[in-house]
Amino acid sequence: MTLFRFPTAPIGHHPTRMHDPMPIEKFSIDNYNEDEEDLLEYVINVANEFAPDIVLDETGTLVESKAPLIFKRRYNNGNLNVYFTYKDYVKTTRNTNENIINIIDALEIDPEKFWYLLLFISDYVSGSTLNTLQCNATPKQEIEQLIYFIEQNEKSTNRFNGVIPKQEMKLTLHIKGRTLSIDNQNTLSAIAVFCKQALSTIEDDSLLNIGTTTGTDLADTKQIGLFTEMFRCFFNLYPQFTAKRKTGSNTPKSTLLLISKLVYLTRLTTNADYDSDDENLKGIIKLYRKKKTGTINTIYG
Repeated sequence: MTLFRFPTAPIGHHPTRMHDPMPIEKFSIDNYNEDEEDLLEYVINVANEFAPDIVLDETGTLVESKAPLIFKRRYNNGNLNVYFTYKDYVKTTRNTNENIINIIDALEIDPEKFWYLLLFISDYVSGSTLNTLQCNATPKQEIEQLIYFIEQNEKSTNRFNGVIPKQEMKLTLHIKGRTLSIDNQNTLSAIAVFCKQALSTIEDDSLLNIGTTTGTDLADTKQIGLFTEMFRCFFNLYPQFTAKRKTGSNTPKSTLLLISKLVYLTRLTTNADYDSDDENLKGIIKLYRKKKTGTINTIYG
């Protein structure tokens, strides 16, 4: 699929409101431009939440994200992984009360700043979910999981039988044609104790703290989940954009409905139900609540 490239505007043309139908052609990279920084206000604030830079010292200080700069360069070069156009964003439908742009206006969001946020979030989600790297558990994390499983299955102990498990346990090791099985509950509990004692001595730079990565594409639902999480972060940062159900003009002021319609606009799904109500989106939110993608963003780091 060919990546969307922006319609060009006259060089140096910087519209200030959505009434001008064309986005800017290029962002300034080497020079500070106050108007452009204002246009990217939403992008900068969301990027600082999702992709902050870290000063590597004992404090682990978070500093302003470099993601907006990466975004500007990708925008200028026409490399954003988005498959929708500005015309799609502002188009009208038969039910004008539920057009995306009308809902944005009803929520009193700056529609132009929101356009660049939509581009950034769509591009960021693609970097976190498509042709990306899945972070596998480190050896330390796998050992900690083993300890947890064994300890959670210990019901009680006594001086005659030792550990009394809630359910029978077995630890099996396969080595090409050979198998070692340990089902003695006391042995398994002892392994957990020894591992726990050893892990307490592990240094931060130990190989046991280094995990592997696997190339992967995440499911569409996970893409929608991250997309939704980022937009909900935006609305948490700007609580003035309230989510009242109706206004006097009957235009919905629902942030969830807006996000759901954006999911359909950006082609994260072909399910047209997302364009009419937020029921499917509510299911996504419930499914992925407090779950991280566990991937490395191959675009924004």
